Amino acid sequence: MKRLNTLGVLFALFLVLPMNAQQLPDPHFENWSSKFKSDVQLADWHGSNVSQVGSKFTFMFQKQGRTGYCAYVADRSIGIPKLNLGATGPGYMSLGVPWQYLKGLNLNSATAGTEGGIPWKYRPDTMAVWIKRVGPNTDKEDFHLLFYSWIGTAKSSHYKSKAGGCTNTERINEESDVRSATDGNECGIDQPVKQVAEGWYRARAKYNEWTQIKVPVLYKNDGKPTMCNVIFSAGNYPAFRANDGLYDGNALFVDDVELIYSSKIDKLVINGKEWKEFNPNTDKVQTYKLAGVSDVKIAGYRGIGTLTNIKGEKARFNGRKLDSQEMTVVPGEVNGKPWVITVKAEDGSSTHTYKIKVEN
Repeated sequence: MKRLNTLGVLFALFLVLPMNAQQLPDPHFENWSSKFKSDVQLADWHGSNVSQVGSKFTFMFQKQGRTGYCAYVADRSIGIPKLNLGATGPGYMSLGVPWQYLKGLNLNSATAGTEGGIPWKYRPDTMAVWIKRVGPNTDKEDFHLLFYSWIGTAKSSHYKSKAGGCTNTERINEESDVRSATDGNECGIDQPVKQVAEGWYRARAKYNEWTQIKVPVLYKNDGKPTMCNVIFSAGNYPAFRANDGLYDGNALFVDDVELIYSSKIDKLVINGKEWKEFNPNTDKVQTYKLAGVSDVKIAGYRGIGTLTNIKGEKARFNGRKLDSQEMTVVPGEVNGKPWVITVKAEDGSSTHTYKIKVEN
């Protein structure tokens, strides 16, 4: 028997194994090569660190994680006693850049948010995050795990301030301008974008031990995004702005983030109508009763659901249609051999086959 060349084996594995380009940058939080003040910071992620009126306050820290290092963010009281200025700031981290705005020393003008994200073209189905959530008031304040993607460039020049008015500050791809259905900018959006997807989990809960939270990613349309952003927040941001509903000391540990790509179908549509009896979790042959026509046209959808926005209203996500690279259909025969549907995860990590017997 011939011995396989080592380089040949490695090359073959390279071709077979899914690429990690579909994952987020530094998902295990090991690259702490930046600094804010004297505190080490992640190179690819940004903390909600504050620089105002000549003072700096760190909100993101390096801690021991479940594997290697992890990121730690916490709400904390900040202020300048000599100027009688003080507030509780939200502790969060993001691929985008957190920003703050304060006009002079007028706290009523204060506002904040997150701007931008990273170039992105993928469509994950779940964001899995390992967390610990601790603090003195975890039952009074939500923490947030958020993924969202979009097409285009959003621009606005006014954002809600602490006093309730609209503060004048220009931003590009601000979170509230992108997430118009769930956290829309109450002061109006100058140049809207097309949001593609969102996965959002929030809860008032304490997790003393490492716990994995799986966040479903829902889709508004079939678009392929150009940008995405992720926010992990210890407290009531982005649901609240301008320092409302925040509790000093509530903290979030984050580690080992994974984007999961599914090969399942959430909804099967035959001849333009949803097949309510379709079971996405079986490999067995399923039977569809054809009514009055001989043609069979099949489409699959994924990422369907609803989210409750910051006003308590339901925001509907209708899902996205699987394209020809993800889903192939081999036609069968009415009252004969079944239709065979093969679904491939977008990152190539798995496949699933459905068999549909059509009868009239």
